[in-house]
Amino acid sequence: MGNKIRWVKPDQVYEISLRTVDRQFLFVPNHHPENPLLASSCPLNALDSSNDLIPEPSIINIIGAAVGRALEANPVRLHSFEVNVNHLHEELSADDDQVDNMVGFMRSAHSAIARGVNKTWDREGHVFGGKARIHPCIDDKAAEQKLLYAITNPVKDNLLESPSKSPLFSTYEHQARGKPLRFWYIDWDAYWKAGGKRKKSHRVKDYLKWVTWSCAPLPSQLNMTESQRQTWMRKQVKAIVDECRQTRRQEGKSVLGKRALFDLDPRDRPKNPKSSGNAPLCHASDKAIAKEYRKQWREFVHQFIQASADYRRGDYYREFPEGSYRPPLVKIYKAEGT
Repeated sequence: MGNKIRWVKPDQVYEISLRTVDRQFLFVPNHHPENPLLASSCPLNALDSSNDLIPEPSIINIIGAAVGRALEANPVRLHSFEVNVNHLHEELSADDDQVDNMVGFMRSAHSAIARGVNKTWDREGHVFGGKARIHPCIDDKAAEQKLLYAITNPVKDNLLESPSKSPLFSTYEHQARGKPLRFWYIDWDAYWKAGGKRKKSHRVKDYLKWVTWSCAPLPSQLNMTESQRQTWMRKQVKAIVDECRQTRRQEGKSVLGKRALFDLDPRDRPKNPKSSGNAPLCHASDKAIAKEYRKQWREFVHQFIQASADYRRGDYYREFPEGSYRPPLVKIYKAEGT
């Protein structure tokens, strides 16, 4: 089966989800109890510029720095970036000038996260299993629902009582209380370009940099003040947390808890994994809205197939539907003497 045709629209909110390979717990926390940006085995003073210690990033810092650097290189409106033990959820949108950055942002962030995770757990191979699932949130309510779903996902999975002070990577404290999202990284490219180990006049520590980023408000919340958005987030999340707590009591289930999350083996996986259902075409809070989108989607696919056929036949100036990408051309060259 071929890949789904990509249709990206400006100012459209997209929900993205991506699982680890074999659903391994590769995002389990490993940070120092007194500094979530450092691995538990790293000295607390490793970020002090007065010494030559090379700091070791935690999983939280790896993800945060990867996202921040990806945003610097590929600016988009990132509404949330939430991580469970074996999958992540993102929500983003872009204006007219940023639409082409969406793919670049995802590629850059996911690649940097994968490299950091593999180095942390001393493993090789793929970190993510398959392609990311990308779905448009057609209306404002659907975008809000997916944002709240992502933030409370570890609570729904009975891993935590609340996303507050979660040991997993989360933007909840940032969106609910204004906590800054600030992470560090070593600019190894600059270090090696400057001479690397051959140049004794500089240290690796001189190439430690910080990146700060923030979540963009959803379209429906642009007219809210920052305080109003934080209040909305706390109230909505509390309602979901209370509902999950009541459901657990009724079903006799318990929460794994923060301490147990640290004890999980990153190479382990769920004993009874949930089956993946069919991916929806879109997220919509109303069936009529979803029906109208399906109609537009079918028309878009029809136009794209026609344009693609003409393009492959040699009409290289053929216009494609807005928001789509030209398919790659495969050229075959005949070797001389054959």
